[in-house]
Amino acid sequence: MEQIWWERVPNALLFTSEIVDRLLGEKSIILQCPGDFPWYSYMVRNIKEAVKQQNSSKRFECVSDVSEPGPYLLREFCKPEKRAEYRPAKTYARFFAESDDIVLHERYVWVKICSKEQLDSWIKFVSEYTKERGKDKNVAVFVLEWRESSSIQTKKGIKLCSFDEYVTEYDRIVFCTLASSSVKECSFIKNYLTELAANVVGNDIELCAACLESYKEFLQNPYRTIENILQSKIRSDGNEYSFHKTQADVSHLTWLAQIKTVYPVLEEYREELVQRYSAAIARQLPITSSYGETYNDPGDVELGTLKYMADHRRLALTLKEYERLKVHREARNKLAHLVPLTLEEVKRLVI
Repeated sequence: MEQIWWERVPNALLFTSEIVDRLLGEKSIILQCPGDFPWYSYMVRNIKEAVKQQNSSKRFECVSDVSEPGPYLLREFCKPEKRAEYRPAKTYARFFAESDDIVLHERYVWVKICSKEQLDSWIKFVSEYTKERGKDKNVAVFVLEWRESSSIQTKKGIKLCSFDEYVTEYDRIVFCTLASSSVKECSFIKNYLTELAANVVGNDIELCAACLESYKEFLQNPYRTIENILQSKIRSDGNEYSFHKTQADVSHLTWLAQIKTVYPVLEEYREELVQRYSAAIARQLPITSSYGETYNDPGDVELGTLKYMADHRRLALTLKEYERLKVHREARNKLAHLVPLTLEEVKRLVI
């Protein structure tokens, strides 16, 4: 599933490609990731491998939970004799920028930020270091990873790469479509599964993948399936899944998925039936429905009225045709009253 997301979904692929391009272009970035970021380790591995293939001279270093970048980098990336040269009259950023004999310039430094204060401190440091180092010199490249969705005030020399600015509902649909392609169901049920997963689950792509892996149970009962997943599994990064919808929410979202996929099937059936029996319907025009609506065109007659006509021998249908009309009319009635169909009711319409 992680390969589908990071290597086949267009905007997810664009997100990582632009990060790689910026790192290769010696541009430090703020990598802004939400809490439900999908398959974090897989993405990081792909980025590092892609960068190393094109620039093997720089190594990646990981830094976590460091509030003061200057003292930390001086201790970790400078030899004792170089550390002895530092004087407080000069900022750490300027000291590093003016020193050509330190390994810091040969590194991609991936920094995991744990607080807004840390982020501000690192942004200030990286911006000053980049400015003081200038152009046409080997320079350290920083990735400041921030796992919050709050707005960020960037500074010159640092690019913002925000996951939420790349990934949209379209990408969730693409992922669900690709992930559902191997499901052993007919094409209509695959399409319905795609809409159902994208509608019900929302932004948590890993939870969406878990639902698709349990697609038989998910199609039958989305809410119970998600409850079971929340109790038995955790995300790849060890965090909890992001899902806060009620059973009523899930029922409504299931209905929305059926409006997108099932309702057009009902309408196509109605149009096909009306066309087949248009002469018989036309002979009885105008027709008044049980709700008092008058039809003067056969093409406007609804399923309920067609069933009424069949019940009163005004439309000659075979038993098989009548049963099919009955099934479609009952399904349309439920959807019209905001009630989602069961999987068995959905399948009766198309299988």
